[in-house]
Amino acid sequence: MMNSKSILITILVISTLLLLKKEEIFQDKFALVTLPIKESYLNFSNDIHDKINRFSNQSKSIENLKKENILLRKYLYQQKMSIIQLEQLNGFSQKKFDLSETIIRVQTISYKKLNDFSQIYLTKGNELKKDKIYGLIQKNVVAGIAIKNEGPLKGVLLSNPECQFSTFIGTKNTPGIAKGIDAQSMEINFIPKWSKIAIGDKVITSGLDNIFLPNIPVGDVTKVITQSTYKTAIIKTHADVLHPNFFYLVKEVLQQPKEINITKIKLDNNITD
Repeated sequence: MMNSKSILITILVISTLLLLKKEEIFQDKFALVTLPIKESYLNFSNDIHDKINRFSNQSKSIENLKKENILLRKYLYQQKMSIIQLEQLNGFSQKKFDLSETIIRVQTISYKKLNDFSQIYLTKGNELKKDKIYGLIQKNVVAGIAIKNEGPLKGVLLSNPECQFSTFIGTKNTPGIAKGIDAQSMEINFIPKWSKIAIGDKVITSGLDNIFLPNIPVGDVTKVITQSTYKTAIIKTHADVLHPNFFYLVKEVLQQPKEINITKIKLDNNITD
């Protein structure tokens, strides 16, 4: 009986092992058969996933690129405007401030009268047009005017009442006409009565009289007088008219951009006057 059972168990075990072996062989064979299918499916799935990701990323990229394009276009326009402005300023500085055409350096020959230190004779009068008034600059500040008629070029310094030109006062560019008083002061007349000017306000040339370039310093307000119809300002001038050695004469006044200030332009690197 035991032998029969042992034989039966043995047969069952062997049968089970054979079945398992066959199952394993079958699984191996099935895996080998289905492997390409699985691989294809996996590749297909990955491809679909990648395409979905690419599409999503492309959508985001397109949106980002649109925003970047708008910004870049804005920057491009700004750069173009900057280039245009720089070209205009460069052209202006090359053409308008050519010293040989616009500003020349002149020297004092002598006083017109021995007892009058406010009028002088200047060199290079033969290079200038007659019947014209020119501006005189001394170390980047206004020093007087030059008048060319028959005869030598005459310089009229700030200390002479004959020296007159248009000015702006203060930050609001209040207009007025400067007139010489003495070696250290001038008066600014015909200032609109309603204008608010104060002691310490800066006075500069307006350039509207075609004598000076705009924005050249003249002096500082020291006193304000209210007349019946207008105001008058007394100013302390910057120029040293008692030592009239060299000047820069403005031959021609041309319109200039507001950004350019004559006081920032070095007229001659080798000359201190």
